[in-house]
Amino acid sequence: MHPYPNLPYSHNALKVFESVARLMSFTKAAQELHVTQSAVSRQIKQLEDDLNSSLIVRQHRAISLTPRGKELFEVLRKNYQSLSNLIASWQAPTRKRIVIKSALSYATRVLLPKVEMLNQRYPDHEVVIIPSIEEDPDLSHEDCDLLIINTQRREQYQGQKGVTFLRDEYMAPVYAQSMSERRITQQDVLSLPHLHATLEHQDWNIWLNNAGLDGEKQGRDTVFFSLDLALSACLSGQGVTVTDLLLVLPELQRGFLQCPEGLALQHSHWCYFCYRNQDDPLSQEILEWLVAQTEQERALLRRLAHEHGWGLESVTL
Repeated sequence: MHPYPNLPYSHNALKVFESVARLMSFTKAAQELHVTQSAVSRQIKQLEDDLNSSLIVRQHRAISLTPRGKELFEVLRKNYQSLSNLIASWQAPTRKRIVIKSALSYATRVLLPKVEMLNQRYPDHEVVIIPSIEEDPDLSHEDCDLLIINTQRREQYQGQKGVTFLRDEYMAPVYAQSMSERRITQQDVLSLPHLHATLEHQDWNIWLNNAGLDGEKQGRDTVFFSLDLALSACLSGQGVTVTDLLLVLPELQRGFLQCPEGLALQHSHWCYFCYRNQDDPLSQEILEWLVAQTEQERALLRRLAHEHGWGLESVTL
């Protein structure tokens, strides 16, 4: 039994019809298929007989498709294109990939702006960025080229094979320039709305405990469960959030975000490591590039700290 009983015996007739319907010309279809126009006409007539359906209306100097002809052409067009794409994918040379898996905020706020730089450095490679929300990953199960880890458990990764320390975090409150016409001080932070990236308010609690402010917090709290969402709310003027300043350097540099007057930077409990799964020249080169980029970012933060009078006594920068 034929597996497709409703299809015409000659699949070549379907190919001829697709060409005629696409070009809307028997003559052009014959030229494309390298056959005579009469051969094209015979194939179309045979197809219409097999399907017991009129597909093409022949006019004096033009042709048009019947409703069924239009339906058949649309199905053929989509499936021929899918077949063409599939075969093209078999023939296309396989590009090498650079796979970087990263803590989510680092991926969106540090790596994403640098993708164009990576593409320019490695034009023969496909750059793949994989965001991760997993805390303290098991390195034995990682198969990416580079893994950026944001962790509170420094001792778990320090000194491990293939692991390089990247940097600490440099924490401070930030607010949008549009939020206030006057400069906000550290003391003002107690009365402003607080935007949180975690339900436990961890970053805020650590910063407030170390800031030594007078009085109790009065501002309302909003939790977003994501630093990127908290920063978006902050940029729209909804309140103040505590963040790692190296994640918002462009916004600080352009004045979109500001830090309170009298600020002293703090370290958080978190830091960044980079893990190389394979000891190969390419991943080593990218690691060295990431380390150099990190040093440039730290240098820019130092410059901004001096310009704005932020205290650096409690951090290693």
